[in-house]
Amino acid sequence: MRNVTRMLIAAAALGSTLAASTGVGLAASHPDLKWTAIFDSTGPAGAYGTSQKNAVELAQTDLSDGKIDSGGQKISIEIQDSATSPAQVINIMQSAFGGGSSFIIGPTLSSEAFKADPLAVKANVPVLGVSNTATGIPAMGPCVFRNSLSEAQIVPDVIEAAKKAWHVKTAAIIYGDDDQFTKADYTIFNADLPKAGVKVVDVETFHKGDVDFKAQLTKIKEAKPDVVVYGALYAEGAKLLTQAREVGLQTHEIGGNGFNSPQIIALAGKAADGVIVGAAWFEGAETAGNAAFVKNYMAKYGKAPDQFAAQAYAGVQIAAAAVKKAHPGDAAGMCQALKNVGTVQTVIGSFKFAPSRDADAHGFIVQIKNGGFAKFAG
Repeated sequence: MRNVTRMLIAAAALGSTLAASTGVGLAASHPDLKWTAIFDSTGPAGAYGTSQKNAVELAQTDLSDGKIDSGGQKISIEIQDSATSPAQVINIMQSAFGGGSSFIIGPTLSSEAFKADPLAVKANVPVLGVSNTATGIPAMGPCVFRNSLSEAQIVPDVIEAAKKAWHVKTAAIIYGDDDQFTKADYTIFNADLPKAGVKVVDVETFHKGDVDFKAQLTKIKEAKPDVVVYGALYAEGAKLLTQAREVGLQTHEIGGNGFNSPQIIALAGKAADGVIVGAAWFEGAETAGNAAFVKNYMAKYGKAPDQFAAQAYAGVQIAAAAVKKAHPGDAAGMCQALKNVGTVQTVIGSFKFAPSRDADAHGFIVQIKNGGFAKFAG
């Protein structure tokens, strides 16, 4: 009997040693992690949020199948529709804390993040923005992260590409002045264009929900800019592009991050051709696992993913890598795990967080051509 006891103790000790050295069995000692994803699956920003929701659903399946490696830790992601409503985002955020979520992905829009993320900061729950591009998102708190490239990071590259290809010397800007997402476009382009030697000859504004932009576009036409910059979400953006043609505005065009959706092409049609946009991702990007991601997304949803889908999927990849490395058991542990995650290979490319918790990554300049996005050839 004593020999049997000694053998059992030795076996237990060996199992513990193996678990400690290989990570096997560590996940079993932790309860399932609960995360919440907050996306605008409906409402005016529904095209962005639906892509994000689809991508996280696909990521959840890939987590369960081991295609996204969390080190054996089981993770459940509850996806909530915030319906493009700041009040709904706040309600969902508060419910997530009360329901035991240790990590938040989202929300879709920067304007929503500025209202809801401070609640997460107060509750000490980490947040990962996967589509928030306005200046100041991570600055809201020590556990606010984003894997989306900010407009401040990508706009200088867009301007440089436009100058090189089109020899632009003057620009006009039209933007939505009642949304953080589109106001950021104005603020950054208006600052960076002159720095690049491009004179801003006209600035026009509009509000969300507007449908007639001909007066503003006519003023822009009269200013004769070499390029027009649009700071708009896809609903207003598509109308702007269409009506620009109707008033006879024929010039080069740049879209802000709101144009990184196939919906802009679906709504504007041929009027979208030629627009260039700074993007964190595009379908033909030669990044790790991207071809499989595109193939699996198309098989599941019957259409290609967009940048917002790719960033959402990559967000799960990054968070899972943090879990695998650190095995966090709560929100505080998850925050620290994200800070220490290092470099992760994702569908949007090799990714790491800067000390500011912004994305330390590079983007692409893409152009709308023949009903899709392609790498801008100049």
